Amino acid sequence: MRNLPLPASPAAPIQPLLKNQANRYDSPWKVTLEFYLPAIIEMLFGDVAILVDWSKPVAFLDSELQAIVPEAETGDMRADKLVQVTRRDGTEAILFIHFEIQSQRDPTLPRRMFRYHYRIYDRFGQHPISLVVLADDEPGWRPGPYVQEDGPVRLSLEYAACKLLDVDLGPWLEAGNPLARIVRAHRLAQRTRGDDAARWAAKLAFIRELQGAGLGREDSVRVMRVVHGLLALPRELEVALRREVRKQEEAMHETMRSPYETVVWEEGREEGRQEGRQEGRCAAAREFLLDVLTERFGPCDAAVVSEVEALSDLVQLRRLARHALKVASLEEFQRALKAEAAEP
Repeated sequence: MRNLPLPASPAAPIQPLLKNQANRYDSPWKVTLEFYLPAIIEMLFGDVAILVDWSKPVAFLDSELQAIVPEAETGDMRADKLVQVTRRDGTEAILFIHFEIQSQRDPTLPRRMFRYHYRIYDRFGQHPISLVVLADDEPGWRPGPYVQEDGPVRLSLEYAACKLLDVDLGPWLEAGNPLARIVRAHRLAQRTRGDDAARWAAKLAFIRELQGAGLGREDSVRVMRVVHGLLALPRELEVALRREVRKQEEAMHETMRSPYETVVWEEGREEGRQEGRQEGRCAAAREFLLDVLTERFGPCDAAVVSEVEALSDLVQLRRLARHALKVASLEEFQRALKAEAAEP
C-alpha cells in the first residue's frame, strides 16, 4: 500500500464533532473526506487513485458545490464533496465525490448523480469523475446507472460505485490504514442504532482497540475525532464512558492523554468557548438595558437591577430593551419585566 499524503489544507478549519450528532453520518464523513481523501480513493476506487498526482495540492471546492447543489437537496445522511486534483499526465480534472451515507435506500440516487454531473460540467466545462460510496446497511440495494429514453433520444450516466459492505477491512486494518478504522466504526454505528447500551460497549471496545492499533498520534486523534461523532452517546453515558476510560488508563499507568481524552477535552473547550461567548452577549445586553432605563427614568432601584441581572435569555433581554425604549414609565416596564420573567 502506498503511503499517500494528506491534502495540504482542508477547505475550512475542522472543528470537534459534538455529541448532538447522534445517528447522523454526514458531519463525520465530511471531516473524513478532508482528513483522508487520498486514502479513501485508494481503498475504494483504486483505478481512479492511479490517475491522480497526490503530490500536488488538492482544492476543496465547497463554495462552488453549494452554488451547484441547492440546500434543499442535501441531507443528514449524505456527505458531498467537490475537489479539484491534478492528473498524473499533468492535466487538471474536476473530481466530484458524492459520498452516500444513507441507512435506507434512495431510489433518486441515479437521477441525482446525473443532475450533479451536468451541473458541474455546465459550471466548469469539464466532465467530473463521479464516485458514489454506498454506506447503507442493505446488501441488496445496488442502484444502477441513470438512463432516460424518449423516442430516439437516450441519456445515460454510469458512475463508479462502491458498496462499503463489500469491502474486506482485514488487510487494510493490518496495514494500519486509519480509514479502515473509521469504516469499522461506521458499521458499529449502524449496528447499534437505537441501542445506547450496545453503542456504549462498542465505543469502549473501539477505544481500547485504537490504543493498540499502532497508528501514529496524529492519526489516532483524527480517527477518534470522527468516531466520537459516529458513535455519539447521550451525555450521561458519555460521562460514564469517560470515567471507565480513565479508570483503565490509571490501571495501565498511562501518562499521556489518550486520543479519546484529547477529543473530549477539545470538545469541552469548544463548548466552553461557545458558552462564554453567549454569556458575554447576555452581559452586554443587561448593561445596555439598565443604561436605557437609567437614561429614561433615572437610577433604577435595587429590585429592578436584581431582576434584570437574573435574566440569561438573550432574546428576552433584547425584547425588554425594546420595551424600555417605548414604555411611558418605569412601572410599565416593571410589568413587562415580570411578564418576561414568568415565561418558561
